[in-house]
Amino acid sequence: MRHLSFKCFFLLIIMNAWTHAATPLDIARIQQRGELIVALYYEDVPPFYMHNANNELIGVDIELARDIAEKLGVTLKFNRNSKTYDDIIKTVVNQQADIGISALSDTLERAKVVRFSTPYWSLRQALLINRLKLSSYKNNPNFKKTELLLNQQGIRIGVIKGSSYIEFAKKLFPQADIISYDSLTEGIADTKKSNNLAFLYDEVEIMNWNNLHPEDSLFLKTDFITQSIDTLAIAVRWQDTHLLSWLDLYIEKSKDNFLKKLHTTYSNSLTNN
Repeated sequence: MRHLSFKCFFLLIIMNAWTHAATPLDIARIQQRGELIVALYYEDVPPFYMHNANNELIGVDIELARDIAEKLGVTLKFNRNSKTYDDIIKTVVNQQADIGISALSDTLERAKVVRFSTPYWSLRQALLINRLKLSSYKNNPNFKKTELLLNQQGIRIGVIKGSSYIEFAKKLFPQADIISYDSLTEGIADTKKSNNLAFLYDEVEIMNWNNLHPEDSLFLKTDFITQSIDTLAIAVRWQDTHLLSWLDLYIEKSKDNFLKKLHTTYSNSLTNN
């Protein structure tokens, strides 16, 4: 009888271990905690994350994160300590967040330390070009071909420090001098002063700036890059392979319904800007 009881006890231990092992460790970590921690940039960037009139967080990335947490059966917490977009990657790598959802570009450089999901959004890459400085190149054969004109020695192009646009600018304009700035305000101000011919960023940030500073259209011309786009994806730790597979499947199954709805809702707000 004792021998039978020992067998039953041993079998229960094996079954219990198998039950726990049935959930991959990366997803089990989140579910056992009961909370999904998402790294999010510290400032609001409409339409991806912003506060409404009731001081509630809304936006594409907020709704996406909430839906992911709901489908994982856990609550949601945002870590908003990242002062740059590269800091979001560090937050994920250092295990201070499970994932990064923050209008995050899936660059090759970042992919050296994290894994990226299938892209869930794409943006045009945009330029603010100093009109006065541009006019000084009117005799240049590439005057009407902005991307060729900018790719010359001696041309200065501003970008945000710690953003994917450093990598994009070097790829798009290898001959130009790429100048990094701590803030959008500083970079655009320097471009208005003719210290740069152009400032490169994504269409959301550029259109948000134009909406807030319509007077700048007298000094700065908006243009869009035609040869590439900025794809946004979710960052996970390189070890979290099953979580990544789950997110890829989630995006695939959501693209014709939930994600399509987000595109319809928030793309309109971009157009209205």
